[in-house]
Amino acid sequence: MSLLLLAALLQPPDTTHWTVWNHGRQAGAMTEVRTGDSVAVRFRYQDRQRGPRQETRYRLSANGEVDGFETRMLGMLDNVPGTVVEDAAIRDSKWTWRSGRDQGSALAGSLVTGTADGSRTASPAGFYIPANATPWDQARLARWLLAQPGRSAHVAPAGRAHAFVARDTTVTRGTQSMRVRLVVIDSLGTAPQTIWLDDAQRLFTTGIGWFAPVRRGWEHVLPALRATEYAFHAARSADLAARLTLPARPALVIRRATLFDSETGQTRANTTVVVTGDRITAVGPDGQVAMPSNARVIDAQGKALLPGMWDMHAHVDMAVESDGVLQLAAGITTIRDMAADMDNALSVRARAANGTLLSPRVLLAGFIEGPGFWAGPSDVLVRTEPEARATVARYDSLGYVQIKLYNLVHPDLVPPISAEAKARGMRLSGHIPRGLSVPAAITLGFDEVQHGAFLFSTFFQDSLYVPQMRAYSNLAAQVAPGFDLEAQRFTDLIAFLRARGTVYDGTFNVYEDASCLLPDGTHPVLGAAAQWLPPAEQRSAARTKCDSTSGAQRLQAKYRRALKRLYDGGVTLVPGTDNYPGLSYHGELEIYARAGIPPAEVLKIATIVPARVMKQERDYGSIAVGKVADMVLVDGAPWQRITDLRRTHTVVRAGRVHDVEALYRAVGVNRR
Repeated sequence: MSLLLLAALLQPPDTTHWTVWNHGRQAGAMTEVRTGDSVAVRFRYQDRQRGPRQETRYRLSANGEVDGFETRMLGMLDNVPGTVVEDAAIRDSKWTWRSGRDQGSALAGSLVTGTADGSRTASPAGFYIPANATPWDQARLARWLLAQPGRSAHVAPAGRAHAFVARDTTVTRGTQSMRVRLVVIDSLGTAPQTIWLDDAQRLFTTGIGWFAPVRRGWEHVLPALRATEYAFHAARSADLAARLTLPARPALVIRRATLFDSETGQTRANTTVVVTGDRITAVGPDGQVAMPSNARVIDAQGKALLPGMWDMHAHVDMAVESDGVLQLAAGITTIRDMAADMDNALSVRARAANGTLLSPRVLLAGFIEGPGFWAGPSDVLVRTEPEARATVARYDSLGYVQIKLYNLVHPDLVPPISAEAKARGMRLSGHIPRGLSVPAAITLGFDEVQHGAFLFSTFFQDSLYVPQMRAYSNLAAQVAPGFDLEAQRFTDLIAFLRARGTVYDGTFNVYEDASCLLPDGTHPVLGAAAQWLPPAEQRSAARTKCDSTSGAQRLQAKYRRALKRLYDGGVTLVPGTDNYPGLSYHGELEIYARAGIPPAEVLKIATIVPARVMKQERDYGSIAVGKVADMVLVDGAPWQRITDLRRTHTVVRAGRVHDVEALYRAVGVNRR
């Protein structure tokens, strides 16, 4: 008897398999095994040294509903479950749960959540959402919501969810056919969740995403389902844009503003700005600028008027229309996408430009990776010089302005990629490919480096592949706390970056320890906005103040010191988030200020500096006659207190006017 036949015979009879699919290749798997009154679900996939590896065992009630579960992480090599990381159960008609610091209970339809220190909130609830939820849990939630009155109900640990069927279609495999429905779960967070259920309301596949579990044997239908879901999101986004863009007028006048001049870092009080179409047509003192008739007039007394800001490390996602809303609400009017599938990126860029998607203007960087088990989530994997040059040419033909290299690109391919990009007027940046250092990558053609972690990992080349390739950020976390940033070798690195004119996109906010509050009690990245989010998204918010001598705090101090040394050394900095859209951007800039960079300089880094880096300062980056009308009104004086940027009032993108409160309300953010 063959081993395959033996395995099939030993397989439990009620087993369902899903393949975790990533850009046409298998990245992992999910299995559901039903035995009597229990279900075991294993979910695992590989994503650049990351990705979930967990097993959850559910207990079923007499009516087949889950009334308890335990989740354990799986070993990297042996797949053996470890200690319990989350458990929940109904005991004496009462839900109780524990997941790290988060613990709480729900009794007879009322919910109490909190920590060991005491309860936080109370509201009615009916369904407990695991902190370590899998797509299997998401399908279970969708099925439960569709059965509720009005398809809406409170959930634990907090919030209220609503579900509806957005699309209904049939997929085929040979002579087989299956009806599947796209279910949208709204209101839990700033973005909707999407899931495809089969005709028995069981999980078929998840919505648009990089790592999608799909029923095994049905992988071929994913492109069609993706197209169906794209059409739904495009229509939904167009409706949102129409509702949240103020009706056009012949002109826009902003008067009595205190204008921040990003060219000089100075301010001008009592200033009037006139916009006609998408361009600024007049800037001058109040009373000295002609007021066009029938203009929309905004009285900006007591407010700061800034150029629109740039997020130089964003990731567009067509399935998440809230991303652009949050970015606009934060005062961001230009984003640079640093890795997205081509169809996704091109659609977002086009719809942002024509106003059918609420989003900043989008610049695109073409992603290139090398082959290998640890390859990033992309189908653009180059192996040879002709492939590499052709890939750069394709990106150029589609209007991309930059190339971003990733971890496994072979060092021998960097020079030809650089030569091809430079010949086409494109910038080159990225991660530092394995085998190279920061100076080596720059010598071979990099104009820019992404991520502050490479400032540390460059001094500690790591070739460990077994049992896993260590991520550059993990390596940096190990060595940074004890690293001497005043040492000559670091001084030499800064001098090299300055001499070569290298730009640094540090994304410093991603290295902040979100489990520790700042001394003033605010979140280190989201700040006060951590309390603005929908209740379900506040679950992971920081809850404690940490000792400044802790390892995490010492690591953050090292990153801030490295940032300040870059600034003092004359290295060009650009702000990027690679994190929660919009709200983390303010956190990135606040880290610059906490590192010791003057707020007025931080505002220049957020506005005119990126425009100059991208050679677009003729049209963007400051408020001047002839430039595109990208502006943001802020309550306060952010050139004195950078945290005032969280008090955005009105954002103007290419002459289109948006009320910030309306933007936030539309995605469930309650600014208070």
